[in-house]
Amino acid sequence: MINPLLAQLTHQSFPQLADALRVSISAINREWDAAVRQALPQLNILTFDELKDSIPKILASVADALASSDPQEIEKLVHDAPWQGLTRFHQHYTLTEIMQEDRLLRGVVVVHVEGRLGRQMSVPEAAALHATVDVMLQRAVVALVDEQKAELRVRAEREMKYLSFLSHDLNNNLGGITLMLDLIRQQLLAKPDCSEATEQIDSAQKSIRNTIDGMRRLLDHERLRQGGAEPTVAVVDLHTIASHIVRQYERDAAAKGVAMEVRIEPGTVVRTDPELVTLVLQNLVVNAVKYSSKGTVRVDAQKRGKGNTTRWVLSVSDEGPGIAPEQLEIIFKAFRRGEVHGQEGVGLGLAIASEAAKLLNAELTVKSEVGRGSVFRLSLPGLQETPSN
Repeated sequence: MINPLLAQLTHQSFPQLADALRVSISAINREWDAAVRQALPQLNILTFDELKDSIPKILASVADALASSDPQEIEKLVHDAPWQGLTRFHQHYTLTEIMQEDRLLRGVVVVHVEGRLGRQMSVPEAAALHATVDVMLQRAVVALVDEQKAELRVRAEREMKYLSFLSHDLNNNLGGITLMLDLIRQQLLAKPDCSEATEQIDSAQKSIRNTIDGMRRLLDHERLRQGGAEPTVAVVDLHTIASHIVRQYERDAAAKGVAMEVRIEPGTVVRTDPELVTLVLQNLVVNAVKYSSKGTVRVDAQKRGKGNTTRWVLSVSDEGPGIAPEQLEIIFKAFRRGEVHGQEGVGLGLAIASEAAKLLNAELTVKSEVGRGSVFRLSLPGLQETPSN
């Protein structure tokens, strides 16, 4: 398929323009090199050959495209144009530097071509030259950006693999330490004068649980942020998932005098991704328990709409301190925390919930009133209800 910018060249050739460019390539390269060195002094460490290595061949392809109305010649330019960007990537150019470099090249090309023609270009000639130059420069920039993205992906995958290995070792080691502390705690319980030591062990175990949980949250956030695989749709029992999550955190809630309640009927099933829904609910419940010091944390599900517009809305509500209106815009951003009310954390829980909701194509919202609590709602997309038997 012919690039739209070059479509006009398939109907008309510009041999004079092509000849003027072709005989000017060496002069263009020399003048452009000098202009780049002056405008971008930070690139002076590059040798003359490194700076100009790909441009002559690309300019020759521009001339061939201008001289011919053959689509194959035009596509050859499209094929050759990325070379500049690939070369600059390996020379560690930034996007700004290659764009500055290309801006200078356009000006030098126009001056030399009109100098060879001995006149100003006609409107069709100018349009054709600028169209080919546009494609040359755009393809170079795209090639540079694509290579940079690929490099970032490789780095991110390496970092993710490293974090996974680190988390695995950390969990194993800390798990072993927790078992040892449990044994010591059981022995100390039999000695009335060791109550203080028992409390210190409890505190140490809580710190270990927080460390393991923090590492898990970091891995969850990185995995979601990198946008892994597509969601896997399956039949999900919302009551089962919510009940399992609540059981995990009932002990922590009870220690703070907070009750927990699941208001989802058994057998309430939808078609969605079980892992992502679990991630959302788990992080919302953890947050609700963390910031509550009274009342009840409730997990609820309601069916909204009819027929093809049917959707399920899951909610997690609390009676905690609430969130100030000016903080509602930042709470779903990673490492951004509003009023923490003395609670530890790095601000990843709601960011994880938000990223998981996006992958579900669901809407995650919050309503909150300072002093009265918050309600987080996950609105799953339509057609989530499973057929009745």
